[in-house]
Amino acid sequence: MAARRLTRRAFLATAAAAATTGPFVFTPARAQSFNWKRFQGKELFLMLTKHPFIDVLEKNIPEFESLSGMKVKWETLPEIQARQKMTVEMTANSGGIDAFFTSLHVEKKRFWKAGWYHPLNKFLQDTTLTSPDFDWNDFSPGARAGVTQPDGSISALAAFIDANVFFYRKDLFGPKNLTPPKTLNDLEPLVQKLHAPPGTYGIVLRGLKNANATQYPSILFPMGGTYLKDGKAALDTKEQVAAIDLYSKLLRQYGPPGVVNFNWYECSASFMQGQVAIYMDGVNFASQFEDTAKSKVVGKVGYAVLPSGPGGHFSPIYITGMAVNAQSRNKEASYLFCQWATNKQNAVRELMAGVGVGRTSTWDSPEVKAKPKMPADWYQAYQASLKIGRQGLPEIVGVTEYRDIIGVAIQKAIEGAPPAQVLAQAQKDFQDMLNRTES
Repeated sequence: MAARRLTRRAFLATAAAAATTGPFVFTPARAQSFNWKRFQGKELFLMLTKHPFIDVLEKNIPEFESLSGMKVKWETLPEIQARQKMTVEMTANSGGIDAFFTSLHVEKKRFWKAGWYHPLNKFLQDTTLTSPDFDWNDFSPGARAGVTQPDGSISALAAFIDANVFFYRKDLFGPKNLTPPKTLNDLEPLVQKLHAPPGTYGIVLRGLKNANATQYPSILFPMGGTYLKDGKAALDTKEQVAAIDLYSKLLRQYGPPGVVNFNWYECSASFMQGQVAIYMDGVNFASQFEDTAKSKVVGKVGYAVLPSGPGGHFSPIYITGMAVNAQSRNKEASYLFCQWATNKQNAVRELMAGVGVGRTSTWDSPEVKAKPKMPADWYQAYQASLKIGRQGLPEIVGVTEYRDIIGVAIQKAIEGAPPAQVLAQAQKDFQDMLNRTES
């Protein structure tokens, strides 16, 4: 049967943290040859998610079929629908899904605790299952950390990596002799100089609850804040208060009208339409800024790393990966697909399409350098951000519930509520949730 292609195309993002990778260390295999056709004749079924990485990958699946002699069928759904379908299939113990695209910033702890990820450690160490040129060590430390669980088990192979960066209007910065801020102390004075409503607003960040939770750590982490301390909620610390105060003040005083309800789409749209001077969000949104059919700021956007702060220099990162279903009847064959999907050649294809990956060798590929899709400072900002990457959300079962809790606090602060007051309530709600879900 031919591969089945369903819906695709989307712009949703969801890189690398300076964390360790646990006890697992991979030594590249020294096999003389690798047998890709070991499972020839098998048929695999994949659950994929609408995503830029998948858009590129789907076009090349026939290559894997030819290489392996296997047939691949798949279904591509929006992220929330795909997660719902996975939950139904796994709860029913159907075994109908062999491998799946997983958003680790949401699913990592939940799926691991439920036993839905098949650990890949032994597969990676098996020279008959892992091609000698795959090279686990080629993934950045943060990418490896992002797919590794507290017990050291590896739940997926890193695919797409998103890192938060600093977008700015070069045409507005240049005439004023301004440069991107090095520290958070420099940020508000810079925004103030560029704020000239209604023509130009100083900055845009996500204001809408839940959505804002992935951008808030761009300020929280450098302020020295964290989500948990000794396994307990840590949302009411002085660092949290300082972070939410700055985040909310920037949007309340210098953001576009209605910013309290902006998700990534509204933020990107206002920046692309030339209404905003500064925007901080996921680096992989940038391809639309350089799209002449969509953007009024093509060629006018600069890319830089986020500013540092008293707590250090960090970029929040968000990782997706290819995972083997623990219920699959074709685990080894499924691993071959996951391995192929995240190999060096496919990483080069992704990066040439403007989609970020967690492999380190890819950035120096002659193909990427010969035909760069994005401006040079995009690649520079991306690479630098991967080096200071830190997992952008707490690795807990109730990630979505946490996002709602902190998201409401941020929204209320933007509307003018005292930061300490909204965080006191968030602290209580978060700890109550942890008591329910993490025991």
